[in-house]
Amino acid sequence: MNTIQTFIKCLHSPTYIGRFRFKSIGKTIGYVFLLMFLASIPAGVFLTNTVFSGVSQLESALSHEELPQFSISNGRLSSEMDEPFRKMEDAQGNIIIFDPSGRTTADELEPGENVTAFLEERFVLEMNGDRQTFRYEQAGNFHIEKEDLLSYLESVDGLLLLFIPVILVCMYLLTTALKFIGIFSLSVFGLLIRKASPIPLSYRQIWIICAYTVTLPTLIMTIFNAFPFQLPYSFTVYWLIAFVWLYVVFKKLPVPKKAGNREPSRARCF
Repeated sequence: MNTIQTFIKCLHSPTYIGRFRFKSIGKTIGYVFLLMFLASIPAGVFLTNTVFSGVSQLESALSHEELPQFSISNGRLSSEMDEPFRKMEDAQGNIIIFDPSGRTTADELEPGENVTAFLEERFVLEMNGDRQTFRYEQAGNFHIEKEDLLSYLESVDGLLLLFIPVILVCMYLLTTALKFIGIFSLSVFGLLIRKASPIPLSYRQIWIICAYTVTLPTLIMTIFNAFPFQLPYSFTVYWLIAFVWLYVVFKKLPVPKKAGNREPSRARCF
């Protein structure tokens, strides 16, 4: 059975998961790495799209002809423009808000719109319903002008193609390490319910079973994380599915036949 067939069986067949206990540790570890690679694809695509879209939206806002000159110093935005508030719109229909007066707060921004807001003490970037807020003071007591910020962003564009793959690899390794920790935690639960199995299981077999059991809850969480809304109590839901699925796998293990129940062989007639 190849890896794809194993993946499909792990989604619906507790009987096959029980049979996988005879697989080697090496093949099981390789399966976990492949599983996490597949599970990391939606998050990687979302992260890449968010970074490139965010940089592009910020560049478009800074390049807008109506955006006045400004500077950020000691955690505050300042400008010499006459009016204290200005609302603009770029060529893509994104809203740009510039207000160094402090009259506009992040809570007053309308949700659901792509907004780039330069406020007195913070910068707000909202894309597709996802809002990110950054306080200027978080970057330290620095001083930067509008032209400097735009120049930095233009130089970042070329580095994104280098940084994004590195970030994705680090994210993949981190999530895979966390998955192995989760498998270990699930195997401890497997030791506690080992009596639910009709056959004796070694810890090695329990760990291997747990490695294949997490396929279903991992796929479910990956699908939900691909949507813009967040699943409430996702951590609890993940472990509830994993615990129940592991218990079902244990109950589906084959019951060994007793020697006394075997039918006697019939004598051959000559």
